[in-house]
Amino acid sequence: MRFLTIFKNRIRVILSDRMFIAAMLIIPLILALIMGYAQREEKLGYVPMAMVDEDGSTLSKTLVLRISQKEGLKVFPVNREEADELLENEKAEVAVFILEGFETAVESGKTHGILELVRSPSTVSGEVIKEIVAAEVMRLKASEFAYDWISRRYQENSVKSKVSRQEIRDHVESYWKPVPPMTIAYEEIKGDFVSMEDVSIPSHAAASAGVLVLFVMLTLIFGSGWICEERSNGTLSRIFSSPGGLLPVFMGNTLALFVLGLFQTLFFVAIQRILFGVIMLEGIYPWLVMASYILCAAAVSMLMSSLFKTAAQLQAVAPVFSIITGLMGGCLWNLGGIPRDLQPISRLTPQGWALAAITALYASPDQSGYALPSIRILLAATVVMLILSYLFLRISRKEGTS
Repeated sequence: MRFLTIFKNRIRVILSDRMFIAAMLIIPLILALIMGYAQREEKLGYVPMAMVDEDGSTLSKTLVLRISQKEGLKVFPVNREEADELLENEKAEVAVFILEGFETAVESGKTHGILELVRSPSTVSGEVIKEIVAAEVMRLKASEFAYDWISRRYQENSVKSKVSRQEIRDHVESYWKPVPPMTIAYEEIKGDFVSMEDVSIPSHAAASAGVLVLFVMLTLIFGSGWICEERSNGTLSRIFSSPGGLLPVFMGNTLALFVLGLFQTLFFVAIQRILFGVIMLEGIYPWLVMASYILCAAAVSMLMSSLFKTAAQLQAVAPVFSIITGLMGGCLWNLGGIPRDLQPISRLTPQGWALAAITALYASPDQSGYALPSIRILLAATVVMLILSYLFLRISRKEGTS
């Protein structure tokens, strides 16, 4: 097919522009590194916490070991200064300080004021950690209570005790194995289907998706400057002169823009996945939404390039158009955090429809109901804008020949 030949030629021309290729690779790389770094610990499988053992006793070391073995926790044994630094840098959500005299206090049954717990202002896990640590302290205290009780019973019967404190601890501990009397289960629960407007995602994830959507639109508009350039150098007039020459060129170049946007998306997502383990588009529906958006962005770029006569005009308008529509579409803020009355404004842009679906699918990737409305709107807008851009090119041909 002729348009495939045009497509290959256009890709070859794009690849021959070293500055454009450098921008196409370096800018997404930088953006992916920034966003991936911000999201790398956003959805961890554990809660990071610091533990400071200022007592250095057998019981304090036992407490640190048991907390470290808890599923869902990652313990950093550090000193007080390092713990403060971890909290300040948001590397730990909670810091637990085992104060000096911990073992003596537990053995005497006085457990008040033997621990300090400092929480990061952004954490929601502080109370859970508090309960886990308290349960382990009570577990240690139970062993000491058992030892005191046995010692008293020996004394009441005037019998010299031959049982050591460690033996009692080991005996009490045996009742916790293989299954403790109480466990804490952590489970991520998925809710029922809700409206897209009611779904909110973490701010870092929203920013990452917004940056990608904004950058794809900006790049594709710049990449469609071929129409303006070929109109200026007379190439477009020669294309018009051949019967049926415009449609294959139009389709081939639209396909080239789509492939360009798809490559940038794959590159951006791959960098985040490989370097940071962040899965931005999970499942088939987010990718279908993104593909529909890329095709719509290609149609927008074709329409704008058919309206402006020179590449300079297009390059002057492209950043302004991309930023304004990006702001309206929610590329620079979390859609779930804005007032409901302002959310319909985002639906006036392709970015808004794409981000609404991607945001909802972030929580439930398998919900087709979140994807299909946006896909339909984006594809319908693509058809309309491609028809308009094609008609504008034909009109410009008549004006040029008259």
